[in-house]
Order: sequence, then structure tokens, then C-alpha cells
Amino acid sequence: MSSQPHRSLSASAIATTTIAIAIAIAIAGVSTLAGAAQAAGPAPVYHSAERLHAGAVEAFRQARFSEAYGRFIGLADAGHAPSAQLALWMYLNGPALFGKDWDSTQEQLTAWAQLAGQPAPTLVGRVYVREQALKRTAAR
Repeated sequence: MSSQPHRSLSASAIATTTIAIAIAIAIAGVSTLAGAAQAAGPAPVYHSAERLHAGAVEAFRQARFSEAYGRFIGLADAGHAPSAQLALWMYLNGPALFGKDWDSTQEQLTAWAQLAGQPAPTLVGRVYVREQALKRTAAR
């Protein structure tokens, strides 16, 4: 046993780390997997990106929207088109459907739109009046 105290990580830190590791492994193993697939012949392949995407969809279905968005943007930033489409949709509908302004950059929005085959939206700054900010603070 270690004499160091046990530190627990938050669920979001674990999810972020897991996604980053999985994407790194997927990117590093692409050439190896391609060679193995050619040698083995055609076989159904369930890519790690698809498993991660399925996890993001499941988080969304369970109303864990912030987690789902974080997972979708990680995959979208790695070039996964279905995740880019959903990340873009969540960004565009954030305030109306989720009551949130999801974080993103103009570069991300443009890249996601390109992957999704949609026109790129323009990042718009929002200004909240003091009453809305106070209501949000009180609701927490």
C-alpha cells in the first residue's frame, strides 16, 4: 500500500482524460489497424471513435448535456463528422434548449460545420442583463 493519500478525480476529469487517451490511441493505431484489416480481410470493425460517440449519445439521452457536449466536441475536434454535427447543433441550440451558452471558438465552429457539411455559423458574444445574471446565480 502506498503512504500517499488517495485523491479522487471528478467524473468530468476522468471522462476528459479517457476521451483524450482513446483519441490518441485511435490516431496512433490507424496505420496499424488499416494494415491488420487488409491482412485479415473484411470484418465488421467497431471503431473506438464510434464507441466514444455512442457514450456521448448515451450521456445526452440521460440528460447529462454538459458531459455529452464535452464528449462531442472532443470527437469533433478529432475529425469525427457525426459528433461534429451534434456538437454544432448543441452549440446553436444551447440557450434555447439547454439554457446554456456552450463554449467554442470560431475555428471549432467552422471546422465542425465543414465536417457536417453545413454553413459555418458566426460566433456571437452575448450580453446578459444584471437581472438574468442574478436569477442564474440564485438558481444554482
